[in-house]
Order: sequence, then C-alpha cells, then structure tokens
Amino acid sequence: MSAAEIISQIKQLPPRQRRRVFDAVEKLSQAEEDRIDNEIADRALAEPGPNIPFDEFKRRIGLA
Repeated sequence: MSAAEIISQIKQLPPRQRRRVFDAVEKLSQAEEDRIDNEIADRALAEPGPNIPFDEFKRRIGLA
C-alpha cells in the first residue's frame, strides 16, 4: 500500500478516528525518538575518558 493510499484512507475516517490515528503515530514517533536517544546515551557512557554533556556527544557523532 502506498503512502498516498494510506493518506486517502485516513482522510475518509471520521474526525474522532482520524485523531486517534494521529495520536498513535505521534506515540510511535516519540517512542522511536526515545529509543534513539537512549542508544546514543548508552554509547556516550561506553566512551572511555571523562563524561561529556549529552548534546556535545551527539554533535561529536554527527547527530546534532
């Protein structure tokens, strides 16, 4: 199923169900962002040497 077909089907939903779909997608997106941040934090903690701020580590590995 293409993205255009999915969007078309979502547009046909009643507003309440459409809102539920968007809420579910937002939750999944946030969960993925949290997973990635946790993975980055784990890598930062595994780095030898002194601890550096999380944002600095993200910049060093090219994610910020």
